[in-house]
Amino acid sequence: MRNRLVIICLFFILFSCGPSKKSKENKIAYAKYLASRNIDPIKVNDLDYYDDFFEYKKEKKKQALINNPYLRVNQVYVHYINSKSVEFSVYSDKETFCLSTFDLDIDGQILSFPENGIVKVIRPIRVEDFGDFELTGNILKTRKRSKTPFNEWYDYVNGSIKNDTIHFTEKYVGTNLYKFKKKGVAKARKTDLKEIYQPNLKAEKHVNEYGLIYFTVTGEFKFVKQKDTDEEKMFMLMDKIKY
Repeated sequence: MRNRLVIICLFFILFSCGPSKKSKENKIAYAKYLASRNIDPIKVNDLDYYDDFFEYKKEKKKQALINNPYLRVNQVYVHYINSKSVEFSVYSDKETFCLSTFDLDIDGQILSFPENGIVKVIRPIRVEDFGDFELTGNILKTRKRSKTPFNEWYDYVNGSIKNDTIHFTEKYVGTNLYKFKKKGVAKARKTDLKEIYQPNLKAEKHVNEYGLIYFTVTGEFKFVKQKDTDEEKMFMLMDKIKY
């Protein structure tokens, strides 16, 4: 154990003249990784085991995400759009989030009518890659790329997680792919969107031809009736008058 500590200290001293703090921290982490494999970092080329180290870091980050106490990774959340329609979402262990590509109507075709408060998935529902996310404690930040022929930007929606419910409360236009930050003078606007974890919905992970993750969802979920909007009430009234 003492020899390992000596090796790590020597490796730190050797690279202490590096250009940045982050670079130094990475080199120290690399030295610890080599020592854990009984490899002397002084006697190897910097890149000899770096591919292995990179994969090790990815796997460690993945496991930390999977084991986090707040977000249910690779599992299904439901957003109740209105009293007759929902949306499915899945947050993957690759830090991407997937959504159902259209509103899922509770109409007996894709989703069954509620029976004893339960809605069943009649046929598997595909949810696809829509962006990525960052989790810090119980704070969740999501980012979706948007593009037109003349412009490109990132839409951010942020919120917090409590008791298996994600509550998004803020949205804004962000900077770029590498930073979860607001763009310049862009205004943060309030939003009120909730997604509820549903343990009886099962998500099976797949990878498409472009290397992007998607899921197919099966199972059932607890139906929570939502208040009808004024617009929905108007349409229901028109239907009654018609018939």
